[in-house]
Amino acid sequence: MTPNSPMSFRPNRTAGILGWCLVAAVILAGCSSPVTEAAPTPEASAAIPAPAASATPPPTAVAGAVEAPQSEAEAIAAGTAAMQTYLDIRAEIEVNHPADSTAIDAVAMGEAAEIVHKVATSNTLQGLTSAGSYAFDATSAYANDLTASDGTVYPFGHAQLEGCMSSEGISVTDANGSPVEMNPNRRGIVQVSVYYVAGESRWLLMNLESRDSAPC
Repeated sequence: MTPNSPMSFRPNRTAGILGWCLVAAVILAGCSSPVTEAAPTPEASAAIPAPAASATPPPTAVAGAVEAPQSEAEAIAAGTAAMQTYLDIRAEIEVNHPADSTAIDAVAMGEAAEIVHKVATSNTLQGLTSAGSYAFDATSAYANDLTASDGTVYPFGHAQLEGCMSSEGISVTDANGSPVEMNPNRRGIVQVSVYYVAGESRWLLMNLESRDSAPC
């Protein structure tokens, strides 16, 4: 079966400097300008590659096959769980093995995965060491149908979440073991798009964006 690809939903890709700093966890003082990523095309989404091997496998609840959602409530619950797992794996990468960020590919693709790869690479090159975890509190959510590139409709196959993401639980030290100065604002409202990939029986994050740098 060909994995379904998101066709019916295209979120706003606006992100300010503060939003990029929050989402990408560029938490040093003096954040750089935001980086614009190319949106994944339906054709690319329809050919999702198998996750690369990693020293830290994702939790089995996400890695294992899951049934397609039968209701909006099930889709929202699954999407929320996928977001939390994404943050847990992201923290695990940054804390324990930033040189190998491939584990994130089991739960995310496109820009959501690229954010983690970029941060992990940057931390490795700068000799930074992280500790702690990320937090996300959903304040609103809905689910709708997902239409695959072959025209197949998957009821409740797309979950859209909005809520407050915080990197306040993350601390960083430099190569000398000295604490790194943090960006003073590390909380913001983000929008999260999660899709059910029927061909692989799993949920994947595809978009993680700030909402016009709105604080929370």
